[in-house]
Amino acid sequence: MEALHANDVIIVGAGAAGMMAALCAAGDGERVLLLEKMDQPGRKLRITGKGRCNLTNTAPLKDFLEHTGSDSRFLRNCFARFFNHELMDFFENHDVPLIVERGNRVYPKSGKALDIFLALINTIERHPLITIAKSHPVKELMTADGAIRGIRLADGTCQLAKKVILATGGESYPLTGSTGDGYRLAQQAGHTIVPTVPSLVPLVCAEPIAPDLVGFLLKNVGLSITRPDGKKVCDFFGEMTFIDNGIAGPIVLSASRIVSRMLHNGEQLIAHIDLKPALDTARLDKRLIDDLNSNGTRLLHDAMRMWLPAEMVPLALERTRIAKYKRLNQVNGEERRKILHFLKGQTCSFTLTGTRGFDEAVVTQGGVCLKEVNPKTMESRLVKGLYLAGEVLDLDADTGGYNLQIAFSTGFVAGHAQV
Repeated sequence: MEALHANDVIIVGAGAAGMMAALCAAGDGERVLLLEKMDQPGRKLRITGKGRCNLTNTAPLKDFLEHTGSDSRFLRNCFARFFNHELMDFFENHDVPLIVERGNRVYPKSGKALDIFLALINTIERHPLITIAKSHPVKELMTADGAIRGIRLADGTCQLAKKVILATGGESYPLTGSTGDGYRLAQQAGHTIVPTVPSLVPLVCAEPIAPDLVGFLLKNVGLSITRPDGKKVCDFFGEMTFIDNGIAGPIVLSASRIVSRMLHNGEQLIAHIDLKPALDTARLDKRLIDDLNSNGTRLLHDAMRMWLPAEMVPLALERTRIAKYKRLNQVNGEERRKILHFLKGQTCSFTLTGTRGFDEAVVTQGGVCLKEVNPKTMESRLVKGLYLAGEVLDLDADTGGYNLQIAFSTGFVAGHAQV
């Protein structure tokens, strides 16, 4: 005979969204059972932001929503109730001083993601209405007559509740426990799952990356991604780096949110690196003419360091196909244009063939279809009493604190919602 246990609220997943939901529900006087399949909760939260935890972003709502994808309207109700300043107040009231850095990014002043996690878990463990159960994977949702009844654990035990919140995360960083369990559970309830792809992730290139370039950081460059016909898909400015089979770094991760699904659908795309974004083609060409005329006896491979970091010179020589020992006064007009085209990204380009995997992705793109979720409460439109929060939903955003704010805000609304 299956053991039956009754609760007011069951929350599946003790990450950012799940822990916030637990505190909100318990704050409303509900008895909460918080289930975590791993032996420790909050594993992903503890490593986010390279261990520093970019908690949110202080951008005003309009600007914030521009970073949250195509269906940003879904989040308006959540953010109206719990937005960046409310989140900052929450943690500062839990003795976590915060600091705002470049790009309006908010971090704990200590620089430790662990402090964010501890503020949540310590409050949860002290709360008399919250029970947290670790190493408790959920096998299935229990429903009847279009309403939630509870969950069945992997060991066969049943936990009953009038309200269940799925906050299981996505598929990114699977070693932290985010292995897509929520999608399977939501599908059991009849939900449509938008196919998932890695997002905020390095991009894979067809061309080999020279070993000397791997790990090299390019600063203040432009990255433009186009289709083969030259039509631009997106462009960014900032820092990027090379990896053994592709490109990575802040602007590449930002671009990946736009192109990941295209690449996984088989589209061919080309990444162009503009090494001189501050100069238009005409001004850069004039500079090249002046440099060639005033340094006539210098050898090309040496003189190229006037225009490029040393690490990029071999690639420039390879792509322009100009003899490295040619003197600058021997460089003709056609060869000068080849140098110009490399510097402006026409030939400093790479064919994109895909992305790295979920184990390197910051977030998951795809998830439970938003049309099947009430944005005012996070309740399923298909199953009464079933709520969804965080990355299990088809919500993802740029880097910069936007994704964690979404997790906390949707968890807040789901936790406070009344069945």
